Amino acid sequence: MISIKEITKRFTGVTAVDHVSFDIGHNEIHALIGENGAGKSTICKMLTGVYAIDEGYIEVEGKKEEFKGPADSMKAGINMVYQERNLIGYLNAAQNICLGTENCKGIVLDQKAMMKRAESVRRKLGVDTPLDIPVEKMGAGAQQLVEIMRAASTEPKLLILDEPTASLGEGEIEPFLKFVKKLTTDIHISVIYITHKLEEIFAIADKVTVMADGKRTMTANIADITQDECIKAMIRSDKIKAVTVPDMNYEKAEESRLLDVHELTFDGKTHQVEFHVNRGEVVGFYGLVGAGRTETMEAISGIRRCDKKEFTFDGEKITKGDSFAMIQKGIILTPELRKNGIFPSLNLVENVCTLFVKRFASRIGMLKKKESYKFAKQVLEKNGTKFNSMGQLISHLSGGNMQKIIIGRSIEVENLKLLTVDEPTAGLDLGAKSEIYLKIRNLADNLGKSVVFISSELEELMKVCNRMYIFYDGNVVKELKREEFDNQVILEYALGGVGSGK
Repeated sequence: MISIKEITKRFTGVTAVDHVSFDIGHNEIHALIGENGAGKSTICKMLTGVYAIDEGYIEVEGKKEEFKGPADSMKAGINMVYQERNLIGYLNAAQNICLGTENCKGIVLDQKAMMKRAESVRRKLGVDTPLDIPVEKMGAGAQQLVEIMRAASTEPKLLILDEPTASLGEGEIEPFLKFVKKLTTDIHISVIYITHKLEEIFAIADKVTVMADGKRTMTANIADITQDECIKAMIRSDKIKAVTVPDMNYEKAEESRLLDVHELTFDGKTHQVEFHVNRGEVVGFYGLVGAGRTETMEAISGIRRCDKKEFTFDGEKITKGDSFAMIQKGIILTPELRKNGIFPSLNLVENVCTLFVKRFASRIGMLKKKESYKFAKQVLEKNGTKFNSMGQLISHLSGGNMQKIIIGRSIEVENLKLLTVDEPTAGLDLGAKSEIYLKIRNLADNLGKSVVFISSELEELMKVCNRMYIFYDGNVVKELKREEFDNQVILEYALGGVGSGK
């Protein structure tokens, strides 16, 4: 149906996409995978008319197309749902679905007509997402469906989905994958599915195209290949390093407890969050979205206001303190959303030094240029951050390199004792993930620091952690040592099936 023929895109001497060709068939889910920077996004931006094609061309239903902008691409039947939400929170679902194509009566919006259009799309797609409530009050899964309904309202032949499950909880992913499959079987829309999650590809895709360094390295039927073959096609073997978790003497570890928590009261509710963290270990927090993992560590870190908190840290009983006070004690949290951990309008030096303002500030409040530059450069190089210049904006870096800065600067805090990393690998490719895993283990194994690792990806917690706590409905419902890790048991607790009063 759609053929990509030898397309090439260059940026200032760098070839982002190099003579790539592949076909997307009727009613087909075609996965597009590769590391960050492999060329996936650039291909999609050429398909949607955002970027002009330097060489090659695109055919739709046998007709050669030349897109001068997104409107041309949409007219040809191609639409895309981006990873970052593009919704207006205070508008309801129907208004968001019709955004840009609103119905009007004279100069007044025709809300009734828009609701009717949105209902028609919803019925066609077979979903039950409410159309009359503001999208800001919806969960991530419902918001994702609103995005897709808006794209589907243009009646596309090809829909591109970019990391569609990145913000979904464990319980939302399987229904969403079934919905994507239904788009092709029932609605007859072809899909390009971009993700780093190979298990999703092998669950729903018909074909896969693998990209590496701007080149297509493989296109194959899913039925004919394995996950290992996909990994080999998209990444050099030397970039993925094995993570080793040393055996732990738990009795000895108990003698050097760093953090001991029993109960916290926040958001008007008392949470039974009995857990502890020993020195030099990595402790995983697992649970579904809304289980209370992030909120618990925000409370400990002084970010979230508590009605009552009482815990012991490094032998000291703590009942109050904001984030600044907790940093002074050696407790640091890197946020779930990378954008909350950076200052996008500041350069790399300024972002690295945000935790060290007192150390590098001059008498007039400006950073001491020479000292801050030297320190920031050391941090960036130590963490293998890829950048063009120290003066470039942090917002111009890839997600993996932003994460290296956020974690890297935290490690440099002089009295760091406990680091919480919240979804540190979300949206990262396999190579970047393995670097983060090694950094976390190095903190514990070689530097003697303690790490709380919050993640929605059970596999990575099982790979990296010494122990794990499972959360359900705001409470800790189970503790497991590494030798007790079991997928089925963990999921049963996380879903409230055992040990949670259900």
